[in-house]
Amino acid sequence: MPHSYIRSDLLDCKSYFYQMRKIVQHTLFWIVIAIMWTFMKTGGWESPQYAVVNLVNVPIYMAVYYLLRHVQIPYLYNRDRYVLFGLSLVATSLFFCVIWRVLVVLWFDDFQWLKDRQFLSLYKYLLRSVQFYSPAMGLLAWEAFSDRKKAELRAERLEKEKLATELKFLKAQINPHFLFNTLNNLYSSVVTNSPHAPDMIMKLSGILDYVLYKSQNESVPLSEEVATIENFIGLEEIRYGERLQVDFEKEGNFAASISPLILLSIVENAFKHGASGDIDSPKIRINISSKDDKIHCNVWNTKSKYKGELNDAYKEGIGLSNIKRQLNLIYPERYDLKIEDGENDFEVSLKIDVTRIGNQR
Repeated sequence: MPHSYIRSDLLDCKSYFYQMRKIVQHTLFWIVIAIMWTFMKTGGWESPQYAVVNLVNVPIYMAVYYLLRHVQIPYLYNRDRYVLFGLSLVATSLFFCVIWRVLVVLWFDDFQWLKDRQFLSLYKYLLRSVQFYSPAMGLLAWEAFSDRKKAELRAERLEKEKLATELKFLKAQINPHFLFNTLNNLYSSVVTNSPHAPDMIMKLSGILDYVLYKSQNESVPLSEEVATIENFIGLEEIRYGERLQVDFEKEGNFAASISPLILLSIVENAFKHGASGDIDSPKIRINISSKDDKIHCNVWNTKSKYKGELNDAYKEGIGLSNIKRQLNLIYPERYDLKIEDGENDFEVSLKIDVTRIGNQR
């Protein structure tokens, strides 16, 4: 059977069960209303004739509600026809009062407490209108509350899906130039039978496994993010050789969980802009520490002596903007990001409180 037919059948079943549940709920509601009205009138069950009168009352309550729900509100009130809506309320309430009075006289004239020489007065009209419309108002108020809660849940679900999609998009923006350069270096190493080739393959494999698969998780152990950063540094050191000086320090307990790729993005950004070809002796210092679910990452690097496009792209480019956006989505009000743009160097300092990451997403 085609998938479209299966989906259609599932939707039909879901709609059917929703309608059946609504019918059961409404049936129970009107039964409760009938019981409550009888009990309130008698203070008990000493006068069963009140239950008989509900043969008139409850159908009128139901007619008032369904007329409001399916005709007057959608076709008049929701279309800003307020005058017609008000007139229709007056007309229908008067009509139901007359119907009630006629049926009481015809069917229940033996009940002495229902006998009234005056067919309909203003007081009786107002009293009966309040009586007839009260159950409808209660049910409409409950449905409005229920619809609002459903709309809020739907909006929250859509917002979460939007954020999840945005995060996936941001993670996909990890700069591909690193992969291309690494593959070119790997090719050269293989061609020249360099002893670095096997190590490069292992490091690249570890990075790809992390970026393509593990990074799709909501959080990962900090130790895995650090291990990926070490693989990344190792490949870049092979690429740049002795020209590049990298100092990497780590301390603390790395068992804490962190959203993947954030720290790697900061490090990757430092290599991208801090080891460019016009820097004679590029230097990069990286320090990552973790204590009591507080993570601190500090990355310092030299930068090009030429002002303008390269440094502006570094400061406001896609890399740091990407990082800021991810931090705002994942760690709102729980991170501190400082950027120091010096004359000849650039430093990024990030502190994150990862204590409640599971409750924020």
